[in-house]
Amino acid sequence: MTLGHKLNLEYIESLASQILLYKKLYYTGKAAISDELYDSLEEELQKLDSKHPVLSQVGYIFKSENNKIRHEPPMLSLAKTYDENELKEFLLKYPCVASDKLDGMALALEYDGNGTLKNASTRGNGTLGEDVTEHVMHVLSIPKRLKLPLKMNEYTFEVRGEVFFPLSKFEPFSERFESYRNAIPGTFGRKEVEGAVDVLRVIRFCAYDFVVKRGGEAVLKSKEIFDLFEINQNSFLERLKLLEQLGFYSGFSDKSTLRVEKNDAENISQFLVSAFSRERDYAIDGLVFRIDDDILWENLGNTSHHPRGSIAFKQTGEVAITEIINIQQNVGRSGKISFRAQINPVFLAGATINYATLHNAEFVDAGGYAPGALVRIKRSGEVIPSIIGLEKPAPNKYELPEKCPCGYLLTRSGPDLFCYEKRPCPVKDQESLVYFVQTLDIMGVSDKIILKLRESGLVSQPADLFNLKIDDFLQLEGFAPKSAENAFNAIQLKRKLPLAVFLTSLGLKRGGAVKCAEVARKFESLEKVRKLCVDDLLSQKGWAQKSAEDFVTSLSEKAPIVDELLKYIEVESDFSEQLIAKNNDHPLFGKSVCITGELNRPREEYKILLEKAGAKLSSGVTSKTHLLVCNEASNSSKYLQAVKLNIEIINEAALASLLV
Repeated sequence: MTLGHKLNLEYIESLASQILLYKKLYYTGKAAISDELYDSLEEELQKLDSKHPVLSQVGYIFKSENNKIRHEPPMLSLAKTYDENELKEFLLKYPCVASDKLDGMALALEYDGNGTLKNASTRGNGTLGEDVTEHVMHVLSIPKRLKLPLKMNEYTFEVRGEVFFPLSKFEPFSERFESYRNAIPGTFGRKEVEGAVDVLRVIRFCAYDFVVKRGGEAVLKSKEIFDLFEINQNSFLERLKLLEQLGFYSGFSDKSTLRVEKNDAENISQFLVSAFSRERDYAIDGLVFRIDDDILWENLGNTSHHPRGSIAFKQTGEVAITEIINIQQNVGRSGKISFRAQINPVFLAGATINYATLHNAEFVDAGGYAPGALVRIKRSGEVIPSIIGLEKPAPNKYELPEKCPCGYLLTRSGPDLFCYEKRPCPVKDQESLVYFVQTLDIMGVSDKIILKLRESGLVSQPADLFNLKIDDFLQLEGFAPKSAENAFNAIQLKRKLPLAVFLTSLGLKRGGAVKCAEVARKFESLEKVRKLCVDDLLSQKGWAQKSAEDFVTSLSEKAPIVDELLKYIEVESDFSEQLIAKNNDHPLFGKSVCITGELNRPREEYKILLEKAGAKLSSGVTSKTHLLVCNEASNSSKYLQAVKLNIEIINEAALASLLV
């Protein structure tokens, strides 16, 4: 393998890793980049490695498998384009149906043959969705009973669509949610539904298709479906019309969904201007074009990611002009100063915007940004808006700060300002505490709660968290006995930590999750890691002189914090060759194990347990594979290969029993 080829592969995997991260943030309502930028990342990966598995993944992978509902067939994503010519080419081939791509959250509603709602679920990862039946029972726009034909008794009827927040109804909830976008995942993510009933009652649902099932299997032939409902025309519009007859909104009745002919394709720019400028009581993030001929659409089939007979057209992010009122500073855990502009409120991309990011010191200084300046801001998708240009200079130049808000002098390094003071800095300490809690994934303890704990004097460093009592939480505003108990219990669950997680939580310089996992794997114990010198790291792949020095120095500086934490928690070795050697009589010792399909526990957890048992987790099935772990029979290549090679197949429960 040449160096160039290796670097290219590393870049591809780095790009794929970014996409997975942004995908997860998006589907959990915390999008970090614009739709446009995300799409450009996918397009780049498509050019470099068109068959990369990340491109076939829809949604995000769940950490927990509790209360999941399987989607059959999977709820796929859509092919996307921003190019009018590409859209025109698609529309010239087939008459299509154009509909709004609502900016909400996809749901699947399953009704039995008698028309009674059985369950409702989110799209999730496309194959498994969260059960939100209790939530949906309070959504007034979703029928709970349907009048289905008598011959539907042996079938089930699944309606798929999008829940969204009517813009005209959002104002009373604006104090509770940052935007209508946050309101949907925030509401459906609540386990205590009773606290969200007022929101659920105003949320609406738009149906965009349905699936008929018999014996749990989807009926894929359009003709059979049309016969069941006595639909005479082979048309997707007729499917939408049927949904409205059953009591759903589908865009058919108000003509927001309409047929697109070839002459519309010839004048596509005019068509798009008209479509996007139409008044709506909901936000959209594009238009969806689907082939109207249902049998043709069916025959075109799907990729692993999207149906071939549909495409979504999206516009680039919206831009607005407003005035900077003030420039605020924030100090990260590394001491880096970030800047954001407080602006005159402006309505942009479906939300009222009060702040926009200013990136770093060089961006502020070189751009001439200061209070009183008129600036252009851009927002695409659910992200913090960015200032993209100066429209009119401010009367006075903004002077970059010389000191950290904590009082220490700042140092310029590249485009950034840093607080490098090694003595305790209250601002950096707050960020470090938040990072510690986020790394440990302590449920129910947010950055706002950390701030309250610090302001009350209950917590000043990570170890203090493990000294908290339930009564301490009850002192804080917003805590009831149950929530205080939950927060306390969540912290207690973290008294035993894997070495890699512990190292990552310290916020070491050059100590991201990947690097810390590498160190934990190689050096095995916290005792050995604390004795590391620069040369020890330089002997490993991926470490340069500067990064090794930073890691070792940072770890040394964190010694007092580590010593305090060890009074309360136990750090487990992730990979210990001594432990593996003791397990040479384990039934899985020396075995090659492959896992496929959905699991009830994280795959990484099984990987660690298998390696501790002396087994190897393989990525594929070969003649050297000893076991395939699979919860159900399937047509996957791994499962079929295991059957062909007569390899033993066990389910997840059997694997778990072997690893006890």
